[in-house]
Amino acid sequence: MNHAPYPQHSPLQLTSFITIISEHHGWRTLSGIQTSDYYAYRNAILNGCHLQKAYFDLRHPEEMVCDLSNLEPIYNGMSGDDIVRIWDYLNSSTSRVEFDEVRRIKGDGLSPEIAISGPSKSHLIKLKNSLISEAFAHCRRDVHPIAMKAPARGITKNRLLINTNNETMAFHNRFCAFYSKYISHEHWDSSSALNTRYIYEDHSVWRQIEKISKNKLFLLSAGLPIALGYLATTGDQNIFFSEVHRQNDSSLLGRDFAFQDVFPSPLPSNEPWLIIDKAYTGGSLRQAANMIRKRFGYDIDVKTVALFPKSLSAFMSADYAVYAGKLFEVRSYAPRLDRDQWHIQLIMEQ
Repeated sequence: MNHAPYPQHSPLQLTSFITIISEHHGWRTLSGIQTSDYYAYRNAILNGCHLQKAYFDLRHPEEMVCDLSNLEPIYNGMSGDDIVRIWDYLNSSTSRVEFDEVRRIKGDGLSPEIAISGPSKSHLIKLKNSLISEAFAHCRRDVHPIAMKAPARGITKNRLLINTNNETMAFHNRFCAFYSKYISHEHWDSSSALNTRYIYEDHSVWRQIEKISKNKLFLLSAGLPIALGYLATTGDQNIFFSEVHRQNDSSLLGRDFAFQDVFPSPLPSNEPWLIIDKAYTGGSLRQAANMIRKRFGYDIDVKTVALFPKSLSAFMSADYAVYAGKLFEVRSYAPRLDRDQWHIQLIMEQ
């Protein structure tokens, strides 16, 4: 069949009218649409349209080799100098990686992270372990563990949800009952938000965050295991969820419609809000802060916490940041940071 496109119909240039011509059925012509908008596709199918042609963009799996902003447990008890030495070695070795289409992930100002991507997740994990073993072997003679017990340099998502307290489980179940109405029934089993198994571990940072503001807003879907880890540690029930989607979010493909509200529904008040989310650029935090101000008034006190910021702009745009297991008040540290060395300086501050 040949496809003859009509002029674009959608102002977003995602959907256009087309004519579908069947040569083998007497050049029979049918109208249709061509779209890259999942919701337009889904609505068309529900209205009786038939899928004519498809192609798929698939993103390779990725693996974090070393992330200074949220270090793995193997770095606990190590001095800042030793961590930086190993990070430098990994930074150099991953830049030379050439293995089965594996590549180093690059980005604008993403200084703390060393990450790789490729067609096979299992191969990425093996390669990561090999690179780390090589780095530790190379630096071993210079690495000196700290004698006294040191706080964890990161917050790991390794706590089983089913092993938490009743309050955490009850909140999780209540959230899933609410959120499931936004997810297509056929995607319930694959939705990360509806199938949370591991949450973030107990860490002293959660108790520090609890004291900043009364209401805590977490952003889905990455925010669910973060919020449940916070709740399991502090018992603080003043937690809420909203959703901000910016780019390349595959979870949108499993939706009946978008969640554009706050759960649980908050009562109108002048109480302060704290927005907590992982941060690459800080854009989601800013967007969520504007949403809260629009809903409760622009004079409401809204602060932000950038978890594991991957760029200087993400760190600087927040009120607080959690970096390598430590809570930083950004205003206090911002004047000291160098644009090219900030990710190293924050490690040495601990």
